Amino acid sequence: MSFLLMLPLWSDALAGQVRFSGEGHAQNPTWSMDGRYVAFEVNKYDGAGVDMYVAEVSGDMAAKDAVRVALPGGGSAFGGSGQVVLNPSWGKEGYVLFEASNQGGNFRIYYHRSTGGSPSELISTSEIPGDLTFPSFSADAKKIVFVADQTGNGDIRIRDVQTSKNIQLTETNAAEMFPQFNADGSKILYTRKHDGGEDVYEIPAVPGGAETAVAGGTGDQTRPTYAADGYVAYFDGGRGEDHWDLVAVANGAKRVLAKDVRLPVRGRPALSPDGQWLAYTWNDPVKGDRVVLTKVDGSKTVEVPTQFTACAEPAIAQAGGKTVVAFTALPSSGANWRFLYLMDVTDRL
Repeated sequence: MSFLLMLPLWSDALAGQVRFSGEGHAQNPTWSMDGRYVAFEVNKYDGAGVDMYVAEVSGDMAAKDAVRVALPGGGSAFGGSGQVVLNPSWGKEGYVLFEASNQGGNFRIYYHRSTGGSPSELISTSEIPGDLTFPSFSADAKKIVFVADQTGNGDIRIRDVQTSKNIQLTETNAAEMFPQFNADGSKILYTRKHDGGEDVYEIPAVPGGAETAVAGGTGDQTRPTYAADGYVAYFDGGRGEDHWDLVAVANGAKRVLAKDVRLPVRGRPALSPDGQWLAYTWNDPVKGDRVVLTKVDGSKTVEVPTQFTACAEPAIAQAGGKTVVAFTALPSSGANWRFLYLMDVTDRL
């Protein structure tokens, strides 16, 4: 790794565990907009299903055990041929959006209130049949962007939350993924598969707009996210299998922030709510596992050692004057399951 400025290291940071019932690997943590809740998936990798849990958080500590989100008509956690709940995305007032499949059916979009109750399906099959995936709120939570396979192999659509009107933005034979609104909701960032790879595009959030290529090349350019100062951050697999670089691009200029980072199970690059910091994990054979935070322009990088092993999938929250990183890790070498941990990094930045 090479950085413009590397700040000094501290001793291992303390981290609090988010507890949940049952067994499985914690993965894909996602913070609510206000930093009060964190949603994450739990997967036992035995074919029984994937659950989602939501935990209320106070700083770097979970206020209580995480609560499992149960689909209507779904079975018990990992009860066999049950629910698959993926890709949480937060709106305002504690609403979380996600894609889910019940008992082996199509993936549909559901929403859930963090304070409890059963999830509800957002869009009926009579409106849009088939699989609906990759849901994401706009910043004002008035619109939702998602992918529907009713046409092509998956095209970008937008739903107005207030009017329930759906519009279609793309119609191609290729699969499109990872759509995301920009800050004012006027544009959509997404990727499209092509022969041998995946590229990043942007399109106006109105019908008939012309798309613009943001990043492309050999291999996969994937999981893009809007960052501060006009940057788009994404993972670049152009160097070949199992070599993922964290990249930021602005005005056509590409900056490699880190090489050979761990690709999250499903997540985008971990971005702070102000768009200034990106987080990833790194294992040094001598120094051990650490969470690394770097400015999106590459001007500053901070390493935070941990007491865990195989750290992965960081996510950043800023609330109450604190910056907290959620990440998954094995508590020790040879442990059976990955757990979710919260770590206050305010004094490291």
